[in-house]
Amino acid sequence: MTGSVKKQVKQAVPSMAVLGVMIAAAAILSPTFRNAYNIRNIAAQAAVLSVVAIAQCKVLFIGGIDMSVSSVISFSTILVALFSRDTMHTALFSILLALAAGALTGLINGIGIVTFQIPAMIITISTQAFLKGICLILMPGSGGKVNAEFAAFLKTRIGILNISILLAIAMYILAFFILHYTRFGRNIYAIGNGEVYAEQSGIKVKKNILIVYMISGMIAAFAGVLLSARISTGNPLVGDSYAMDSVAAAVVGGVSMNGGVGSVVGAFFGAVILTLINNIMNNMGISPYFQYIAKGIVLVASLMIFQIKRKEIK
Repeated sequence: MTGSVKKQVKQAVPSMAVLGVMIAAAAILSPTFRNAYNIRNIAAQAAVLSVVAIAQCKVLFIGGIDMSVSSVISFSTILVALFSRDTMHTALFSILLALAAGALTGLINGIGIVTFQIPAMIITISTQAFLKGICLILMPGSGGKVNAEFAAFLKTRIGILNISILLAIAMYILAFFILHYTRFGRNIYAIGNGEVYAEQSGIKVKKNILIVYMISGMIAAFAGVLLSARISTGNPLVGDSYAMDSVAAAVVGGVSMNGGVGSVVGAFFGAVILTLINNIMNNMGISPYFQYIAKGIVLVASLMIFQIKRKEIK
């Protein structure tokens, strides 16, 4: 592992430590936490968030943000529920349709940012709202039905892990390789550390930003596909929490919101930490409302720690 890669991965060390402490404490305090059923449930829940966290990481690395991932996820569940029910061939068609919709959303976000100079937060919230409206028109409430064979495949267990989380892990391995060992990945980090300097280095900044947002949309769509198999239906609001949760997962994992710092490794641990917060509080019978408070505290604490570390480096 090269020095620059080690430096980026090192940002994930605190999240690894926090996760280790959480698992040890939960295993000691809650007997139900240790059973195989609960572990399988945690893995299934973490799969969707960890995948969309990859999408969020890519845009954060270039100094952007993508709030539209939530509506892309919801829209993907609707497309799969509407078009996959008959055969595995129709299921495949619905997946491709969802990925295309995600890519198109990302393209619109990218054009808004690079051509019209619209701030990433504003344009992605706008596409989020637009796509959410489309979702509610197509399916005002939960509806449709995901192909049973397709859903069963993604729920298939290998040991205590199902296919969904294994696909998520495979995506992390691929994302790690691309971000740290390819020219495209190095370009992303360079843009995050300063677009002007990246441009002066010969990097086609606008083109790379467009590609990053399109990839973000496609990955978010894939997360929606995984979620559709889990809930076996389409839902126009099911993705709502994933916009902020994906940002939180990345930041908790040591990814800077200023761009150019961190690794997808940290985002994975951040996603598991947020999933564990929900799981532990559910096992303890704590109201779901307090889960938002807990996530907020974790996110604020992570941001403060990151800012303190930046000042120390300076």
